[in-house]
Parts: sequence; C-alpha cells; structure tokens
Amino acid sequence: MADAAKKQKSKPSGSANKAKKGKMTKAEKEKLKKEELERKAQEEDTSFNALDGGKKISANEEALRLQAIEEAKLKKREEASMAVEKVKLENEERRKRRTEMGELQDIITSIQYQLKNQSIARRNNARWARYMRCDGSPDPVNQGEINTYINLRVEDKTRNDSVSVLADTLLDLSLIDELQQLMNEEELSEQEINLHKETIEKLQMLISAKLDLATLQILCDATELQDQETNNLQHVIRNSQICLCVWGNIVKNPRIRSFEFQEIQFSFDIPRVLCLSDCAVRIMNTRFDHLSASSKALVPRLKKKDIPIPVEEVKPVVEEEIKEEAEKTDEKKRMNLLYLYDLVIGLISPLEDEPKVEEEQEIEEVLEEDYPDPPTPEPAEYDDFDEEDDVVDLRAYDVLGGIYHFNLLHLPPQPKTVGSWTITQLVEPPELSTFDYVADYMVTPEDGKKEKEKKDEKPLIGVHMLLPADAVFLEAPTIARWDYDRKFWVTKGFSDQNLNETTRIFSFKISHFGTFCLLQDTHINMPFQSWELRPHKLNRCLFTITAAILELEIEIRDGLCCLSQPKERPELANIIDKWVTPQELIKMMKLAGVNVFPNEDSAKFVSLQNKDNSIKESFINKHPLIEERLYQHMALTASAFAYTWSKWNAERNAGEIVFQAAEALDDEPLLEESWSLYMATKRRITKLRSSEFDETLSQITDQDTSEAVISEKGPSFLNAIEESDDEVIYPGNLTSEVARKVSDNPNSELLGFTLKSMPRMSSVNILTATQLSQLEIKGSKLYRRRRTNRLSVLRTSSSPESFSKSELSAIHPKRKKAKAMEKSTIDPLLRMFDLKISPYKSNLYHLVMDTASKPAQEIMQETSIHFIDCVTQLLKATKVLTYS
Repeated sequence: MADAAKKQKSKPSGSANKAKKGKMTKAEKEKLKKEELERKAQEEDTSFNALDGGKKISANEEALRLQAIEEAKLKKREEASMAVEKVKLENEERRKRRTEMGELQDIITSIQYQLKNQSIARRNNARWARYMRCDGSPDPVNQGEINTYINLRVEDKTRNDSVSVLADTLLDLSLIDELQQLMNEEELSEQEINLHKETIEKLQMLISAKLDLATLQILCDATELQDQETNNLQHVIRNSQICLCVWGNIVKNPRIRSFEFQEIQFSFDIPRVLCLSDCAVRIMNTRFDHLSASSKALVPRLKKKDIPIPVEEVKPVVEEEIKEEAEKTDEKKRMNLLYLYDLVIGLISPLEDEPKVEEEQEIEEVLEEDYPDPPTPEPAEYDDFDEEDDVVDLRAYDVLGGIYHFNLLHLPPQPKTVGSWTITQLVEPPELSTFDYVADYMVTPEDGKKEKEKKDEKPLIGVHMLLPADAVFLEAPTIARWDYDRKFWVTKGFSDQNLNETTRIFSFKISHFGTFCLLQDTHINMPFQSWELRPHKLNRCLFTITAAILELEIEIRDGLCCLSQPKERPELANIIDKWVTPQELIKMMKLAGVNVFPNEDSAKFVSLQNKDNSIKESFINKHPLIEERLYQHMALTASAFAYTWSKWNAERNAGEIVFQAAEALDDEPLLEESWSLYMATKRRITKLRSSEFDETLSQITDQDTSEAVISEKGPSFLNAIEESDDEVIYPGNLTSEVARKVSDNPNSELLGFTLKSMPRMSSVNILTATQLSQLEIKGSKLYRRRRTNRLSVLRTSSSPESFSKSELSAIHPKRKKAKAMEKSTIDPLLRMFDLKISPYKSNLYHLVMDTASKPAQEIMQETSIHFIDCVTQLLKATKVLTYS
C-alpha cells in the first residue's frame, strides 16, 4: 500500500517534468497524426453515408459522379462563353444604335433649333407690328391698355345700338383670338397665363353685356322698326360672327300661330297665350362658343392613383423574446446543418465560388450602356363620365354651328305721341327682362296619344331651323340646352326631333326657352379605314385619310397645307383649297364638323371591329415614344418615300407598330406589289418578308434565313473531306482572295454551292478539308435562299463550324439528284444581334436611307425644314398609326 502510494505520488511529478520540458518523441507524434487522420476519414465516411442514405459509394458510382461534375463544369463554361458572346454582340448593336440615334438626333435638334429661331423672329415682328398699329385697338398683353379699353367700353352709352355693338364685337373677338394664340405658341409663366385667362373672361362678359344692351335698344325702338304688313317688330342684323333677329308682339293679333325669319330660315310656333302678351323673341346665333369652356365636362377626367402609405409594423416584445429563445435553443442544429450544407456544396459544385463571381462581374462589366431614351410616361387612365344621364359629355361631343340664344323677353313700353310731345318710359335698370314660360307637360314616346290643347294651356314650342351652312352634319344632330346653374349642356326638355336630309331642315319641340346648341359625335369619323402619305415633288406631298364616313385629301407644300377633298360638300366651300398653317387648318376643320384629330382620351370612345364582327371594349394607344419618332422620321423622308396603313397594325400590341412603305419618285399611285411591310419597336425597326395580303403575319424579316440550297454540281462535302484537301467555306471573315473570286465570277461553284449572285453578306473563311474533318463542333447551314434566289452567309462565329459526316451523307448528290433543301438551325438570338447580317435598324430614317436609291437620297437631303415641320404636325394631330 505504501509502495503504491509512493508510485502515485511520483507519477505526477514525472508528467510535470515531461510537460515542463514540452517535448514529444517522434513515435508519439506519428501516433497522434495517425489517430487524427483516422478520425477525419471516419467523419468523411459518416458524411458520405448520410448523404447516400447510409449506403457506401462504389468505385463506378464515384466515377459517374465525377464525370457528371465535369460535364456540369463544361456546360457551365459553354453557357458562360455563350453569354459573353451575346453580351459582345449586344454591345455591338448598342454602339451602332448610339451612333445612328446620335446622328438622327443631331438632325432633328438642328431642325428644331432653326424653327424655334424663326418662330421667335416671327413673334418679335408681330410685336413690333402690334406696337406700330395706329387703329386704336389696345394691346391685349398690356394690362393697362386692355383694362382701360374694357372700362371705356362699359361706360360708353353712345355705342349701344346694334350696328355699333356688332362692329365693336369683331374687335373684341380678335383680341381674344390673339391672346389664345399667344398662350398656345409661347411658353408663359403660370402668372401670365392666369392674367390672359382673366382678360379673356372680361372680354367675353363685355361682348355678352353689349349684345344684351343692343337687343334692349331694338326692343325700345320697336315701333320705329315694325313691319309694314304685320305691324309687329321684325329686325335682323348680322355680320360674319353674329346674327341677331328680334320679333316683337306689338299688335297682339290672336290669329298669329308662328313666325319665320326668312333670312336665316328659322321659324317658331307662337302659342295663343303669347299672342295676347307684350312679349318679344330674340334669336341670336353666335359663331363662337364662350359657354363650353366654363364647363367641367370639357376637362379630361384622369384617374387618381392611390399612393400606398407605408405602415411600420410594431412587433410585440413578447414575440421577440420567444424568437431569441428559439434561436438559442436551435443554435447547435443550425450549425450542424450549415456544416453539412457547406460540405455538400464543396463536393458537388461544378464551379468554384470565386471564379463564378469573377465571371459574372466580367459579363456585367462588358455590357455597355444603351442609347438613353427619354422616359416613357405611364399610360393615362380616364374615369367614366359620372354626371346625370341628361348631361352632355363634351369629351365625346363637339358643338357645331355656334350657339343659339332663343329667348322670350318682355316687350318694354313703347313711346307714345301726345300732340307734339313723345313720351318714352325709361327702362331702369337698362336690362333685359325675361318672360317666364314653361310648357305644362313634356311629350315623351311613352305618353302615347297627345291630349288636345286647351286654350289656356302652355303647349310645347315647335321650332324649324336650317342647319348651319358651314358645318357638316354626318347624322342627325343632338340638341342640348345650357344649364346656367350647373354649367352643363343638358338634353332634357326636347322632343319630336326630326331631320329632313334633303332640305337640311331640323325640327324639334322645346318645353321652355333658353340657350341651345347642336352637337355631333366627336369620334364619328374614327377609327380610320386607311391613310396614305404620298410624295408629289420636292417638299410636296398628298396626305389622304379614308375616315369612317368621309374621305379627305390634304395637300402639303413647304410649310403650308390645304384641304383639297371632298369638294362635293358645299359646307366646306369656305375652307377648300385655302392654304394655311397646320394649326389653322386643324381649327377650321373642327369648326366645320370634319374632326379627324383624336384627343388624348379618344381611345376611351373609339372601338375596333374584330374579325368575328365583335366590338372591342377599349382601344389600345400605341407606345407614345415609338409613334412620335415614326412621325418625325416619316416627315424627314416624305419627299421621296410613300407610307400607308397596314391591317396588321391593329392586331399588334402597344409596343409594335406595323405600316407599309415604298420609294415613290414618280408622281403616280403605287402598285400593290411596290409596298413593303415594316415593323417598329422601341429599339428597332425592320422590313418584314410578309405582305399585306398574307393570311398571317410572319415576323421573319426580309433578310432572315430560310433554306440552304445544295447544288448537285461540283464535289460534295463528303468527297471534300474524304478524298481531297479542297477549300471549304464556313461562316467567318471574308478574305480578299475569295471576295475577288466570287465578284469576278458570280456563277462560280464553290464546294457544292452554286452562287447565283454575289452574297449580300459576304462573310466567309477558308479551311482545308483536313482541318474541317478535325473539327468536332456541329454548325448550322452556311447559306440561305432569298425570294430572289440570292445566297448569303447566315452569320459569323468566333469558332469554325462544320457539318458532321452524317449530315454530309444526307445531302450527298448521289442520294439526292435534285436540289436538296434543309431548314436552317441558326440561333435566332445570335442572328438578331449579329450586326453584319442584321436586318434591323435603330430608326426608320437610317433604314430608308440605306435602302433608297441615290436620287431618292438626294431628294430627302434637300427637304426643307418647313415641309418637315408641317408633315410632322399633321401626322401627330391625326395619330394615324394608332387610329387606323
């Protein structure tokens, strides 16, 4: 026992001495290393068994696994290489697009700069001419002058007669037009715009007040103006903008049933109750409309977008504490899972993390910036018209023929002659006094038979009027009355509406007097059936629109334009063949009822008919950036190229526009075969192979691949590989020797391919058959056949491509004596980005200039800026690429 205790006491001292020395023998070190290796091997076996469901992996399975890993690595490398190649091709296209769009933008900017300078000079000349005028008219821009003018007109009592008022009104209207034109053309501040609007309102109120005073003056002088036959007041005075007609009941003849102003062919019924009253009727037609502008029905109704308010989530403290405890509890499990995940990724990942990141970074660095397009605004959405049913939506209807004031007034006391004295009762205040008259009942179609009128009843007032002679009504007009309280045009209060198309007499009945107008559907001529822009000569072209009802022709010459058709419409006699600016022509055509100029929200009111005769609920606006650019580019080339509609355009989405174009140097209509289809997107425009008369639209371009033509003459590819070292053509770069050979002898045979003409994209390389036979990469067909039987190279490639022996055997001339045709298997994405053979251009202008003849190019380069601006304005105003 004592000896054992001594040994135990001596043992710690030995180990302490050993630790003190800090040295291990070589055998001990090897033993520890061996134990560590065995432990790691056991852990790896345990991990593999866990991954493989507890089964051991055999040598064959391990080899297959390693082979799969290598194949995955190879596939990844190939995909990465292809991605880099695509990025390079994309960069080539972007560089070319930047160059082309930069050149085009310089041209457009130069044109806009010149037009702006000329516009500034024209406005300066107009200001100087206004300053030098000595006709007594005020400058409407000068607030001091215009306010003084208005105050003097209000205080002047000597010019309240009808002749003076109508003459002064023309000056007031010219001042209003001058201010409106100024606001449309110049960039003004908000304060200046508000001042001009306030001035316009004052002038409009002045015109209305003066016309009322002129009417009152006529009523006061009724006995002097009475008719010799009827002894009643009958007075008509008119000018180019106003027609004032007044009838006064002086004799109170109960047998009078109606009266007609023959000068304007306007007649109205006179009920018995009015025949015995001191009343008068005023019919005043103004060619201008100062009422609709004050109605909110004229303003586009944009939808208000709800902006979501971010709400911060406040989590309870209890949940956070529970989450922390759960994380602490599962910490060991998560660490084990992470370790196992890292182990699996390290074993089966085909590519290492660092090279992958570097490769992705390399691709991102290679991709260059594209041409900076202006930001595209979000498509606007408009609310439905939510007013009452009788309220007219002025976004859907236009006022034609001006405003009709059909007022029933009190006839003021007439002067009396007593001896040598004339006694006149003054009207104080000098204002018109309206006569209250509302029909006892309103006849509607549901009422059935009408009851017989009683003598003391107030029946409906029948009206018969001739439609305005300078307005085109394509259907029976809609009549509406102005509600002064709500400031709306309302259709309530009218019945028995009828239009005689032969005499153009419009008849209706009203329940009470007031202000009314005639309305026509704004979009009655939309959508357009077709359109065409065809050049005549340099800086001259003809713009034809076949609308839903009318067919119009607008001639364009330099910076002016005129409406030349339809001449068979007498209502348009005042504007036919009248050369004006585009803004003036648009205004005249709208006032005449020929509205082919869509509004910003017209898509909500225009519908298209599908092939199954169903009606679309809504109309899709084309992309605004694509549409605006096409209008500019068409205007740049309109002196030598003709453009027209395509039936495929309506079937494409908003980001694609399809139209037809053709070179037109002769002043003659083009044949159907002369037109070619074009498709434009935001980044590209291309010429399509399809025609307007195909049953389906194919997006294959005119320079796209189709079929390879193999000639039975000459040595085949198989013989070339097996028997000789003849040269073989594959996609690549064209050497000067081959280019000379092909150009010198277009009918030469090169290894089984008969070149019927010079390849359009001559991009070939030379390889010997021995080199070709050693290649393992299988490629696509080398040539394609166009409609004109031309052969051209499909695409270039960074590495040589060839046919396999099985493919070559399939097209061997001994097996197929006739020409063998096989579809190309070219990668469409590479074809799209390959600029050497790409049929795409970044804009219409460069595409047209590249395909145009030399005379056409010279004409387009000589086009004047005023002609370009005029064509652009008309195309933008009609929006034919969207509404046809």
